[in-house]
Amino acid sequence: MPIAGFASSAIIDQLTGVLTALSADDRKKEINKTKAVYAFEVANSSGKKHFFVVDLKQAGKVTDGATEAEAAKGQPKPDISIAINDETFVKISEGKTTAAGEFMSGKVKIKGNMMLGMKLEPLLKRFKKLAEELPAAAPAPAPAASSSKEPAAAKSLQDIAVAGYEGSLVIAQIAQALGADDAKRQSILKSTNAIFQIDLNGPQGVKSWVLNLKPGADASNIVLPGTAAQNKKTAGVVLILKDSDFVDLASGKLTGQSAFMGGKLKSKGNIMLALKLESVLKAAKGAVAKL
Repeated sequence: MPIAGFASSAIIDQLTGVLTALSADDRKKEINKTKAVYAFEVANSSGKKHFFVVDLKQAGKVTDGATEAEAAKGQPKPDISIAINDETFVKISEGKTTAAGEFMSGKVKIKGNMMLGMKLEPLLKRFKKLAEELPAAAPAPAPAASSSKEPAAAKSLQDIAVAGYEGSLVIAQIAQALGADDAKRQSILKSTNAIFQIDLNGPQGVKSWVLNLKPGADASNIVLPGTAAQNKKTAGVVLILKDSDFVDLASGKLTGQSAFMGGKLKSKGNIMLALKLESVLKAAKGAVAKL
């Protein structure tokens, strides 16, 4: 049953209703699609917290409580723990924002398997669709203002993100922020007018992405996984750095100039373009905050 003061509890209630209404075989199928246990710490506007554990790994059940221990009783160990405010949880479920974008802005805290955080939106979307097919068993969340749709051609988190590379979340953030804001995108493209190849050195070696920041780029090709050559583009500069250093650069803990001077940022091509990256990251982060 929805909990007073927590709009997000209606979302959890909907998910619970679906799991309860499904046959044993169908419930097992849904569990096999996810194979994870999610723990949520939700804070409302009054500062009060409530905890939920969603087991989509073993039994397919949902528990909640006023304390973390109460919610976790009888449940498997969570694969991911998400601390989030009530309003943001609702916005994610409605498609008004993304877990990755809110994580980068600091509104969502994640412990555990980061990639499961990126699966939160499709998970909620899937159960919402199931709820519509089982209206009697799965109550829908309270009506909310209609959400603005992201461009259909925009790259998804799954297209861009790579497990073990936190920097890929930053790059996905750029794609989603600029893909959702035509005016912001055109402004950044005009001021940047360059194509970047970003090579991040992480647990699986070097992974590459292209930032196509030339006028005329649209939501579908502003960020491209792979090298410039693989995407039939010519990069004005190739930037090479550790995944963790790229995250620090995006968060402001590291400046482009200090990274370059300290040997953390290497480049091939137009060095002046390399110094533009920091301003691009700042502009994209500002766009995410407005989503």
